[in-house]
Amino acid sequence: MTRATLALFMMLLTTAATACPAPPPPVRDLSLERYYSDSIGSDVDPAKKAAHVRATAPLKIFVEHAAAYADKAYRARSLPVSNAACGLRWIKAWADGGAYLGTIDGKQAQAQRRWDLAGIALSYLKLKRWATPEDRAVINPWLIKVADATRADFDDAGVKRNNHWYWMGLGLGAVGLAAESGAHWQLAKGVMADAARDVATDGTLPLELARGSRALHYHAFALMPLVTLAELAASKGEDGYALNDGALHRLIAKTVAGLNDPSLFDKLAGVAQERPVKPGAGWIALYRVRFPEKFKQLPQQPSSHRWLGGDVEVLRQVVGDKH
Repeated sequence: MTRATLALFMMLLTTAATACPAPPPPVRDLSLERYYSDSIGSDVDPAKKAAHVRATAPLKIFVEHAAAYADKAYRARSLPVSNAACGLRWIKAWADGGAYLGTIDGKQAQAQRRWDLAGIALSYLKLKRWATPEDRAVINPWLIKVADATRADFDDAGVKRNNHWYWMGLGLGAVGLAAESGAHWQLAKGVMADAARDVATDGTLPLELARGSRALHYHAFALMPLVTLAELAASKGEDGYALNDGALHRLIAKTVAGLNDPSLFDKLAGVAQERPVKPGAGWIALYRVRFPEKFKQLPQQPSSHRWLGGDVEVLRQVVGDKH
């Protein structure tokens, strides 16, 4: 980089920093009430859900904005200064403030932290090519601390290792790549192996099948972290799809069949499924690109979600670029 180019870059970086809106205050402590009215997590209490949405609004704003800045930066990577600087500024501010490292009260709060960790770490994975040494010195250790705290939640035997375990695995895997922590990647690989063992021969997940009228919903929800984690593994030359005789393929096939005809899961779960069924986000787009020959028809779904770090098409390009 010539002196003139460097000077221009620094000028644009300074301009971007001043144009970037201030991030919301870091959220260190989190207390959330469970919003289901039944023990199996199938019946959502509307009042409790509304309270949950209000309580998590600052977290949603932060994670969505970080993901949006990361996507915009990568799409315009010939001169991504404004969005890259803003995304890094937001993540660094929460790292500086020790976000998610205070008192995390309740299983719902623990779940929120693991979902948000996955989204933030994947956004940072998209942004890290533009991170300065100072950025990395603050953000990397913070991500590792949040990942370790998230993993420690499962030391409580009362926390089920269902889709929550898989979301934690995605968070660990994203931190492993983004913060360049081999130890966290190895933990994520262990979660992938666990998930493959969890898939029954008929392609269902027994713990998600037990979710009553939301069994199909939770099969699709579980696939969001699992397919994304398999794609991260593919970027390292590892095949998460092949584990346990192609368990992830079986899970996808059964879930796609259910999304195309929910009556299949009415029978499997022994109760009518909530309709319309939400297909989740991102996993179909990723799977379609890697295995275009598998299905003639796949359900429509969004390709972007904050807990997947934004647009999975961008993520696929980022990990394909080995950055």
